[in-house]
Amino acid sequence: MHGRFAVALAWGGLTAMLAGCSSGKDAGARADSAHADSAATAGTMPAPHADSAAATSAGAAGGGALTSDITAAENSWRIAVTGGDTVELGRITAPGFTMVGSTGPASTVTRANLMKQVSQGMLQADSSSVSNLTVNGSGDSATADLTFFWHVSRNGKPAKAETMQVTDSWVKKDGRWQLASRKQKAK
Repeated sequence: MHGRFAVALAWGGLTAMLAGCSSGKDAGARADSAHADSAATAGTMPAPHADSAAATSAGAAGGGALTSDITAAENSWRIAVTGGDTVELGRITAPGFTMVGSTGPASTVTRANLMKQVSQGMLQADSSSVSNLTVNGSGDSATADLTFFWHVSRNGKPAKAETMQVTDSWVKKDGRWQLASRKQKAK
C-alpha cells in the first residue's frame, strides 16, 4: 500500500510540475499536456480529441528508442504550440524551421513567424493530438508521418477543428531532437 501511495504521490507531483511549467492559456491545453505526458511515459499515444474524425494508432511498430524519442518530441511540440509556450517552441524548433502548408511555398511559416503568431495570440489552440505516427530514420535524423489534429483560432476568428496529414523532419543536435520542418500533405 505504501509503495502505491508513493507512486501516486510522485505522479501527482510530476503532473502538477508539468502543468505549472507550461504556459498554457487554458485548462484544456494543460489537460492535454498531462494526458500526453502520461501517455508518452506509458509508451502509448493519446487518443485524438473527441471532435477529431482521425483514426487512432497506439504508436508505430518497431524503431524502439527512435520511435519513443520522436513520439516524445512530437508531443512536446504539440503541447508547446497548443499551450502558447514560446520558450519550449524555441527549444524544440531548429533555427531554420519551416512549416509548409498544403498550398505550398505561399503558405510557408518560418520559426520567427510561428513564434510571433503564438506570442501575440494570433494563433491559439485549446486542444491537439497526434495519431497514426510512423517514424523512419537513424542516427541524428528522422522523419515522422502523422495525423495532427487541433482546435485552432487564427487572428481572433472563432476556433475550428482541423485535421491534417503531415511529415515532420527531425534532427538531433547536442543530444536534443529539434523539428527542422513540417510539411502538410495536399488533401
